[in-house]
Amino acid sequence: MPHNLRLYHNICRQLVQWKEERVTRVRNMALLITGLALGMGIHLSDIVSEWPFAGREPSLVNRLRRFLSNSAVDVQKWYRPVAEQLLAPFAGERIRLAVDVTKVGFDQSLMVIGIAYRKRTLPLVWDVYQGGHGHTTVQEQVHLFRVVA
Repeated sequence: MPHNLRLYHNICRQLVQWKEERVTRVRNMALLITGLALGMGIHLSDIVSEWPFAGREPSLVNRLRRFLSNSAVDVQKWYRPVAEQLLAPFAGERIRLAVDVTKVGFDQSLMVIGIAYRKRTLPLVWDVYQGGHGHTTVQEQVHLFRVVA
């Protein structure tokens, strides 16, 4: 079984234990997490390129976009148990947080706070803000740090 398929199935099993949710939402969240874990970027096309099944990239990107824009899905609440599991091995230890703000749209910036680990960043929390040039305000940064705390 390919690595990405095995990871996807493991994530699905974990998500079902943490949250009672529609199976389609569980599958889509598992796909998102799989793509974030294995992908080389944060763009939707980078995420779907790691999904464990074939499909045309525009169709897969549209599927992910619809899931992320679904008002019934609170990604932060879904991802919290994942973030807690990422932090668990570091309990009692000092960790390094990486903060990245990237311009992701014409007038949008994505801010990610994650654990710096083995030349990777394991995302803990993120949000998209209006405003160009890849900048965020101090208030926006403090808000995300409070979520991490």
